[in-house]
Amino acid sequence: MKKQLLSTAGLILAVILFLSFNIVTNGNLKSARVDLTEDKLYTLSEGSLNIIEALTEQLTLRLYFSEQVAQELPSIKSYAQRVQELLEEYQRASNGMIRLVVVNPEPFSDNEQRAKQYGLQGVPIDGVTDPLYFGLAGSNLLDGVESISFFQPEKEDVLEYDLTKLIYKLSSADRKSVAVMSSLEVNGEEYDPHKGETASVDGAKPWAFMAELRQLFNVVVLPIDVKRIPSSIDVLMLIHPKELEKRTQYAIEQYVLRGGKLVTYVDPYSESDIPEKDPDNPMAAMVYSRSSNLKELFTQWGFERSAADVVADRKTAIKVDFGARTGNKPIDYVLWQGIPADQLNNEQAITSQLKKIEVATTGYFKVIEGATTQFTPLISSSDEAMLVDKRVVQFRNDPMALLTKYQAGTLSYPLAVRVNGVVKSLFPDGVKGDDGTLQKVRNHLDESKQAIDVIAIADVDMLQDRFWVQLQDFYGEQISYSTSNNIDFLINAIDEMSDTNGLISVRSRSGFSRPFDRVLDLQREAEKLYRTKERELQKILKETDQRIARMQVERSGSGEEIHNVEQQKEIAELRTMKHKTQQQLRDVQSDLRKDIDTLDTQLKFFNIGLVPFLVALLAIITGWLRVRKRTKGRNQ
Repeated sequence: MKKQLLSTAGLILAVILFLSFNIVTNGNLKSARVDLTEDKLYTLSEGSLNIIEALTEQLTLRLYFSEQVAQELPSIKSYAQRVQELLEEYQRASNGMIRLVVVNPEPFSDNEQRAKQYGLQGVPIDGVTDPLYFGLAGSNLLDGVESISFFQPEKEDVLEYDLTKLIYKLSSADRKSVAVMSSLEVNGEEYDPHKGETASVDGAKPWAFMAELRQLFNVVVLPIDVKRIPSSIDVLMLIHPKELEKRTQYAIEQYVLRGGKLVTYVDPYSESDIPEKDPDNPMAAMVYSRSSNLKELFTQWGFERSAADVVADRKTAIKVDFGARTGNKPIDYVLWQGIPADQLNNEQAITSQLKKIEVATTGYFKVIEGATTQFTPLISSSDEAMLVDKRVVQFRNDPMALLTKYQAGTLSYPLAVRVNGVVKSLFPDGVKGDDGTLQKVRNHLDESKQAIDVIAIADVDMLQDRFWVQLQDFYGEQISYSTSNNIDFLINAIDEMSDTNGLISVRSRSGFSRPFDRVLDLQREAEKLYRTKERELQKILKETDQRIARMQVERSGSGEEIHNVEQQKEIAELRTMKHKTQQQLRDVQSDLRKDIDTLDTQLKFFNIGLVPFLVALLAIITGWLRVRKRTKGRNQ
């Protein structure tokens, strides 16, 4: 009885201690946690801490959250707690420079009116009368305001970046200037950045990367035939320079020699450079040049872009559905590649934390013998890449043929490079002016004042929206979701070159799907085998159909069809062979699907079912051993 009483008292005491521990920790260690995620997504990065520590004026962050409306939305409520806890970490790390205010914008209240004034989005919820507000408004002492209209749970992996960017924009009074020059309409047709619209409804819309640049930098658009680059420009971005005038090349060179930073995108075959159709000359589009280069300047700086070839890579190929050309099935298109992290330079801040870059029909760079500059690859192909003549892409692009005839190489090709070093002018005597005489700009330089800093990328298409972003309409507002790190690479490059690299370590933390490389390799090998066999069978099938067709239409001189016994027998044999070939083709396609499904099943078992199975098995064995031990004890 006494022993039973002690056990009951001990149990009550344990419950009291447990409840006391939870009350104390909930009040004092509310935000304490251990971050076990691979990329430390729940811990403020060094970049965020650096930006917070550099604050010189107090900021106020107002988190608007409709708590009552969200009662029936547990996922939103949970995410709101995550957002608030992260904002509280910003507040604690700021030493009083950030003030956090949590506001519940009740319907028809002043708080709801202010939320609307800040541009926050009130989202209607099914079955609920009042809208849901879940956004952030930040302000500084100079009446600067920045906001996040609505926190999308789907964008949780970029939550820290969005918050740090908002703080950076409020705190950074001196933005860097970026000039954009392009032969493509990346800024849209007659686009007005102040109104955020084009002159006409049908006008070309700006590429999405331009909006990203404008959020962080003062962006100036220069004409492609500019004669002088203003010295106030911190970074010059040159996109698809096609046959630039000598005076424009001279202006770019002098800007670089004076210490200006250059990021240039060139391309052996830009799929974004679509020619206008000419009804009077249908062949004009075929012979239209989609190539761009800075051949003479690059050569002067010690490197070159290969003019004739594009890089194909089966190992990193993106699956693309070309409709009837590929049997309405997605196949590995070896000219479009998703470059993984292990092919990005992890020693350079620009690329060290990026996860994936997507490129299309990209070229490559190589060092010129005797170059005095330093040549640093930033993005490279795999060591199994092969080169394809760009004329194959331009005149007879056959995705299936490229795949089946692919032969893995042994070299890795630099797709993006950084070049540094002291260089001399390509135009020591200046260039010809309108009057035909050689002219120099004021303060002409024959040699760079310091080591030049140039980043060159052999692909223009990676800036196009479809290779890095998906745009979705969210109650009238365009929300962007990054699908690759293409824009992160660009902004990291500008940050690094202009010495404003506070956001570099934050920007690249967004998570993309992590593929199972071994499984993908096995799948590619299986697919390659079956695709080759499939192509062979389709060729036999086509030849058989042609032979049958020829025999059926062969006529004698009198115009009568020839249908003698031998011909009829041969046609019957050909039809039998055609039937067998079709069956073989179906079997090959079925086997490919079965192999892929088998790999998928094995993957799911090992990653989902194996661990619980082992735990259950261990529990059964442990229980059996205990029972056996007790039975043995009783017997003794």
